[in-house]
Amino acid sequence: MKKIALYTLLCATVVASCRKDNSLDIPVEPSFPDPSKQLDSFKTILGTAPDGWVGALVPGSSNQLFSVYLQLDNGKGEATLYSDLSATSAATPSKSPFNVYVAQKVNPTISFGAGSQLGDIKLVTKRGVDTAYAFRYVSGDTLVLLGNKYSDELRLVKAGAQVKTAYTSGKLQAVISQATDFINNAGYLSLKQNNAPTMVYFNVSDKSVGFAAVANDIKTSAGSGYAYTTTGILLRHPVQAGGQAFTTLNWDSDALNFYATVDKAKAYLEQGALPPLPAHYLLGTELSGLQTLPSPGSLALPGWSTDFKAIWNDMANKFKTRGFPLSKVVFDFQVPGVLNVNITFASYVGRYSFKYTRTANGIYTFTPLPFATDAQGSNANALSPQAKPLTDMLTNNRLAISYATFPGGFLIGYTSVDKPSIGFTSIW
Repeated sequence: MKKIALYTLLCATVVASCRKDNSLDIPVEPSFPDPSKQLDSFKTILGTAPDGWVGALVPGSSNQLFSVYLQLDNGKGEATLYSDLSATSAATPSKSPFNVYVAQKVNPTISFGAGSQLGDIKLVTKRGVDTAYAFRYVSGDTLVLLGNKYSDELRLVKAGAQVKTAYTSGKLQAVISQATDFINNAGYLSLKQNNAPTMVYFNVSDKSVGFAAVANDIKTSAGSGYAYTTTGILLRHPVQAGGQAFTTLNWDSDALNFYATVDKAKAYLEQGALPPLPAHYLLGTELSGLQTLPSPGSLALPGWSTDFKAIWNDMANKFKTRGFPLSKVVFDFQVPGVLNVNITFASYVGRYSFKYTRTANGIYTFTPLPFATDAQGSNANALSPQAKPLTDMLTNNRLAISYATFPGGFLIGYTSVDKPSIGFTSIW
């Protein structure tokens, strides 16, 4: 027993000795840099832009984009911020306190206090944006920060004296005001690439822009959110259209128009009263698929031929005889390949559905689909004999679709290829 006890004691002594020696021979290094050093480094980076920072706020899980110009006054602890949220925010900066600290033990963070324009930004998803941003990385003159709550990204680039002057003199506000006025009054816009039009369309309410082009009877389209800058607009995502990638559209304050660089030359947006691409490429996508054919008694549309009026009157009389006066017909083109014809009679709607195909030059062929089992499908089935003049016309005629101009704008025009005396228009 004494030998066993002695052996156990010796083993314990050797193990303890090994542990002690290992701790001395292999010192443990910290897993993370010193937070205080990280904070000092971050403060140094923020202080290297005497003319401020210009950049973009990229909200996570969103197509939106905002441009910003930021100046930090370390003495006052005050942040001056311009943004393209509105013409007002572009001309009058917010002034708010800011704080730089270490969050989550290791991440240097800058936080903007009450009064910052960041607090005014609301996305279309109804949420706000981050007001505290942690350091991610720096590359040359570019500083990238990540929001602590929503993971919004703030990309900042050191500004020069000219950029500072552009913002403080109201250049951003001028671009927003001029460009918005142009977009709202320009009609339909396009760029010419290799003598072919690329359609450009804006939505100023959510700051988005789309591009569409056609080659070999195939339409390609893409869109992106955008932000106004002092030189035009910056797209959130590069957009490929008509064989060219777009990342910006430049604003010419003398010509009061946007231009892009195409084949190393300036290409200005061209304005037109009609969309630059044929109607059959756009219905249900860039142009709404909903079109209305009102009863001639309520609104007579131009372009209704004698033969089509006879078809309409025949249908209207059949509905009236059943005690359901006809008020309107709505065409609903859905992509891909379905046309719903919604006929309103009295207070009811009957939906007659067709599968369609079209040729490269916009000639449509319609094939009836079975009635749906919902209320509108059941209504249509019950009164299918009354709708027969119109549904037979669609089934028995190939229709060419085009634009039809009139003094107030344009309509969508239909002409039968098989019986050209049948023609009509609809309100888009």
